[in-house]
Amino acid sequence: MKNLIVCLFALVILIGGGQTVRAQTNPDQIPEAAPLLDKGGQDIINILLLGSDTFNSNNIGRTDMIVILSINRTAGTVAMLSLPRDLYVYIPDYRVYRINSAYARGVQTNHPGGGAGMLSDTIRYNLGIEIDHYARVDFSRFRRIVNDLGGVDISVDCRLEDWRLVSPDLDPNLEENWEIFTLPVGVYRMDGDLALWYARSRRSTSDFDRGRRHMALLRAIYRRIQSLNLIQQVADVYPQLLELVETDLTLDDILSLIPMASSLDPTRIASYTLRPNVEVRSWLSPEGSSVLAPNYEALRARLEQFYTPPTAQQTRSQRITVEIINATGVRELAQVAADRLAWDGYLPRIIDPQAPYLRQTIIYDLAGQTRGSSLELLRTILRADPAQVVTQPDPNRTADYRVVLGGSYQTCNYNTASAMQPPTDGG
Repeated sequence: MKNLIVCLFALVILIGGGQTVRAQTNPDQIPEAAPLLDKGGQDIINILLLGSDTFNSNNIGRTDMIVILSINRTAGTVAMLSLPRDLYVYIPDYRVYRINSAYARGVQTNHPGGGAGMLSDTIRYNLGIEIDHYARVDFSRFRRIVNDLGGVDISVDCRLEDWRLVSPDLDPNLEENWEIFTLPVGVYRMDGDLALWYARSRRSTSDFDRGRRHMALLRAIYRRIQSLNLIQQVADVYPQLLELVETDLTLDDILSLIPMASSLDPTRIASYTLRPNVEVRSWLSPEGSSVLAPNYEALRARLEQFYTPPTAQQTRSQRITVEIINATGVRELAQVAADRLAWDGYLPRIIDPQAPYLRQTIIYDLAGQTRGSSLELLRTILRADPAQVVTQPDPNRTADYRVVLGGSYQTCNYNTASAMQPPTDGG
């Protein structure tokens, strides 16, 4: 009887009487190949953007940055997906290992397409995404690209602290040439050296946040290229581009993307990362290394979200406008907040960059009606509780919300908001 009770109790827990228990496969075992994601009849081009952890492209090294850029020419949208370098996946004809080693494996084994071909095959096998083209840079060339553009503008919303060479010209092998460098919250025009440090830093942050910063830099580079009108000059600068970027994109390939690149609405660029304890979980490999093991069921759902462009109706509903009044006492926080809200799908506009100081942030709901997830996400980003929301319908409003940033505003808040959906005005 006692054994029967124990068995029944265990069955109740497994069925749903407690926390759901889901069987996890051994991350070291070779998984089944993922079925290709359905393009749904859309004209989609996937470009693999890679950053090498070397200062010379002739040195294979490891892949420090992996971002899939998915361009949907039918829908006129772009999505970016950052893959963490420690993602533990099956490298075809080899073994389950870190994804950042796939490129080197392809070069060493003369895989068809070389390193990019092996990494593309690895992504296809594990994620079901077909890669069409790739572009790869090393540290030195990345710094030169940013410097040649005259720097890029980045809003830093999470304070960073890490080791940095006192001068980029010093020998990195000498300990005395390094110092702890702190980058406070603020808005910066970054040169190539600072942009590289910003992309690579992880002493006070994580690989997940690194992926977000990689995409923030890509967005900043794109904005800078647009502002300099370089998109229209691509035929002239293409030879210089080939000196800086290793790629299989031909001039004709790039020219075919110019019409969309020239007119792309920034609100139609979406950015995705894999989330800890959702799509991936920490795991200790047989070699004793800390890696990220995929939860393939959750990963598939995330990939389908990344791969599916918003419909026209969804796009309209996500155009939630927010006016920003900065009462924090720190002028730059207005732009930091605006860039953060834009990242999460809002259309922000700064109407007062330096208002009289207010202790607490207040959100005014000017529409005065149910706004679905948009208010919930806005509250989460700004860390505002319901008492800080004022419903104030205004028939002459010029925005859906007005946010008065107070001294309590905390800019670094990606762990909670990143798991939520983009803002909509539906139920």
